[in-house]
Amino acid sequence: MTAHHGLGRGVTAAGGVVPLLLGLNLGQALFGLALPAFLMGVFDRVLATRSEMTLAWLFAGLAVALVALALIEGLRGLALQLAGTRLGHAVANAAFDASSRLGGAVQPLRDVETLRGFAVSPAAGALLDILWAPLFLLVLAALAPVFALYAIVAAALLLALNLGLARSGRSGFMAANAASAESVVEIGAAVRGAEAVVGLGMLGALIARWQGRQRHALGLVARAVAAAKRADGAARTVRLAAGAGMVALGAVLVIQGSITPGAMIAANLILARTLLPFENAASAARQFADATAAWRRLDQALGLPQERRDRSALPRPAARLVADRLVAIPDGADRPVLRGVSFSLGAGEVLGVIGPSAAGKSTLLRLVMGMAAPTAGSVTLDGYGTALWDRGDLARHVGFLPQHLALADATIAETIARLAVPDHAAVIRAAKLAGLHEAIAALPFGYATPLAAFSLVLSGGQRQRLGLARALYGDPVLVVLDEPDAALDADGEAALSGAIAALRARGAMVVLTSHRRGVIESADKLLVLKQGLVDRYGERTAVLAELGQPPVRLVAAPPARSAIGAAA
Repeated sequence: MTAHHGLGRGVTAAGGVVPLLLGLNLGQALFGLALPAFLMGVFDRVLATRSEMTLAWLFAGLAVALVALALIEGLRGLALQLAGTRLGHAVANAAFDASSRLGGAVQPLRDVETLRGFAVSPAAGALLDILWAPLFLLVLAALAPVFALYAIVAAALLLALNLGLARSGRSGFMAANAASAESVVEIGAAVRGAEAVVGLGMLGALIARWQGRQRHALGLVARAVAAAKRADGAARTVRLAAGAGMVALGAVLVIQGSITPGAMIAANLILARTLLPFENAASAARQFADATAAWRRLDQALGLPQERRDRSALPRPAARLVADRLVAIPDGADRPVLRGVSFSLGAGEVLGVIGPSAAGKSTLLRLVMGMAAPTAGSVTLDGYGTALWDRGDLARHVGFLPQHLALADATIAETIARLAVPDHAAVIRAAKLAGLHEAIAALPFGYATPLAAFSLVLSGGQRQRLGLARALYGDPVLVVLDEPDAALDADGEAALSGAIAALRARGAMVVLTSHRRGVIESADKLLVLKQGLVDRYGERTAVLAELGQPPVRLVAAPPARSAIGAAA
């Protein structure tokens, strides 16, 4: 199994705990022999000598050993938790970056949690316990060699039975999980479109479909659980039978005079301790298989080509944006989305990008923001490529309003401040530019209102304005707006036009896409895209006059609505 350098850092971080874990596990194994030694001493010494003092000393030694054992088990649990935490922290940033490069896929983050969960699970403890099985076999061999041979045969039988039953039952759990996931996906999609479900009378049919899928999934779960219970029952039966067999074997050896009765009792306890991790091998094997699969997926995700960015903190750039012969071919595609797109902007200029659907507008904005690297050509801000600029450093100088806002569960101030510690003066300034200050001020907690509470009265247009305020935060040199007016009414469009005018007045640059006439008319330049090619580019009035009819129908703004509490 290969390990990408990101996972390698995680293994190195967690590996520092391994010597401590091994030492604690050895101590656990040694102190675990205290009870068999105590019983052996009671049967072979105390009962033979009838010495209460010997019994007292043996009992005191057992008490000390049990306290030490409890402390060691607690420390081992903490050490396993520390190893999992170190692994998760070391890999989390790389996994989040891989998730963003995979288009927002959450699987790498889930895989990190799977690995972290495995590290603190009983399965990891069982694997550690198996490491010290040879120690118990040596003790059994010291009591009687046949005991060690018997324990080896019993452990092998128990392990083979558990793994065989686990393999046969794994397919049932996988099918049940897949069916349950399909049900969740369908109902999740319906909840996101709840208005259409209710309005079109689809609720009854949807419930019936969901109940049918649930019955199917629950049936698969029931069969898989029944198989797992049979496996557990079979393993328990084998272990009990092995214990009974050890007692019978010990009794024969006692009758023959080969061992003492105390050794027989001790051997039975040591056998139970030896077989315990093998009895748990089925569940441990399932968790280990899940962790192994998560490791492989994560290793593959982290092995994707890394973005090569300059980590230097660059000074605030001048307002000069140049796109030079941009070509963009998505991964796995055989046709470019953009072909030879060029334009330039200076201080206080606004560029409107228009064109039909699938013309490449959103791809162009992503390239401008440096969120993706062009296949050929470049986009530079003050002469420096946005695809090479460190994302965190570049974000200090730019603002972005995407079509999907991705608003986090934070206060309104934190949301506008991009989840950083808010500069309240800058937050209020951005909210005023977006036309939201009065609506926020009317709330009981103002800017400290949690977004979840504000969303109860937050219309679609106000969510759009909140995203706009986030884009305007921090006096950006460049602001990129992807369909910023999609959910705005006339008041919202007026606020947007005012924000664009304010940005122009302070020398910032704006790149936007829109189908609204009022917003397009605020642009100084127009770039018309058709099938990834520049159809027209130049001063707005000249381009519109040359086109005669724009390639998309520019619509007027909708009527004005109330500032707060409007339905989305």
